[in-house]
Amino acid sequence: MATPTLSIFILSSLLILSSFSNAQTQPKAFTFPITKDDPTNQYYTTIQIGSKATTLHVGIDLGGNFLWFNSQEYFAAADSYRPILCGTKQCQIANGIGCIFCFLSPPVPGCTNNTCSDYSLNPFTGTQGYSGLGQDVLRVVSTRGTQYKINNFPFQYSDPVLREALATPTAGLIALGRTRVSLPAQLSSAFKIREKFALCIPSSGSKGSMIIGETAYTKPFQQISESILTTPLLRNPVSINGNEVIGNLTIQYFIGVKSIRVGETPLALNKTLLSINKRTGEGGTSIRTVRAYTSLHKSIYAALVDEFVKAAVAKNIKRVASVAPFGACFDSKTISSTEAGPDVPIIDFVLQSKSVYWRFYGWNAMVRAGEGVMCLAFVEGQPNLSGPTTSIVVGGYQMENHLLEFDVEAEKLGFSSSLLLRDTSCDKFGAA
Repeated sequence: MATPTLSIFILSSLLILSSFSNAQTQPKAFTFPITKDDPTNQYYTTIQIGSKATTLHVGIDLGGNFLWFNSQEYFAAADSYRPILCGTKQCQIANGIGCIFCFLSPPVPGCTNNTCSDYSLNPFTGTQGYSGLGQDVLRVVSTRGTQYKINNFPFQYSDPVLREALATPTAGLIALGRTRVSLPAQLSSAFKIREKFALCIPSSGSKGSMIIGETAYTKPFQQISESILTTPLLRNPVSINGNEVIGNLTIQYFIGVKSIRVGETPLALNKTLLSINKRTGEGGTSIRTVRAYTSLHKSIYAALVDEFVKAAVAKNIKRVASVAPFGACFDSKTISSTEAGPDVPIIDFVLQSKSVYWRFYGWNAMVRAGEGVMCLAFVEGQPNLSGPTTSIVVGGYQMENHLLEFDVEAEKLGFSSSLLLRDTSCDKFGAA
């Protein structure tokens, strides 16, 4: 028979081993696929939600505030759906701005009583919908391939009108913005992981990945991540949209572009447009996955087109009639090819110093716009009718086949050069 001292020792040892085992199985990061929808140039991922694990494709909104969707498949199986009630802690975390009363019996997603509510935004049409917020179980997969659950993941079951102009496979949008109910924030809170995510956005016909948390990457991405450039993630103190303000700070991600170069030539720009006006919120540079191409303030765009055309003509590239919405197009037969795409003048967005710049080679600078025609893949921006106008909005096409790391906790963006220069692409990105 074991002595009391020995029994205590054995029990203590088992507790230590058990704690060690739990620590070993605690996930550090989660992975999500990214697909490009070619007809709309939208990017989406796949989630499983509800007790029946309904599979949904949802667009990726880098500046969104919460998950919203409308799905009859989910509606028919939503037995585990619960509304977020007004005045609760969950409502405060979601930053709900109102209360909805709906008296259907039994209550259903989209119609529940005394429900914390907010506006959802379709960024492609500008349509807003006001509905109640709810919660349900979300299944996620760790980078080790293990499935986990978040039992009370917040979202909005939205009006079907919000699906207008979304990519056909998608039912809504999932948010990565700076809120407490975004996907990165919820995973960070539920599993005590760092609020950080990596995006590797694919080009047409291939797949990419999003990794939330911290983990080692597959080769050569681990080596690439160790040598990427970094720049501060900035905040705009004025709301870009009426429903996108959290503690008087917008939820979108901004970076500090100081100048733009074509080749070695800096553009002559009104530098006030490059900074965020702290009183009006005008200006600055944001990053949006829901914009197909990078848009520039009218005067910035004119300067870019003018200098790019000059540099292209100097390389014996022939300009042809423009194809909307692009302002500079060329005869593709006069453009040679390189490992980084069409051999055209490079474009640099210069950040906090001349040695820190986001460089766009031909693959991210040119787009095919018809038979024998390639165009500069930047567009003229339009005024924001619902709030301050951002001078530069970096779009998805310019992000394709770059490794982007958003360290939300450190307020820092890491970005690689084109992966094509390393003889790889986003369809090979993953966790080690």
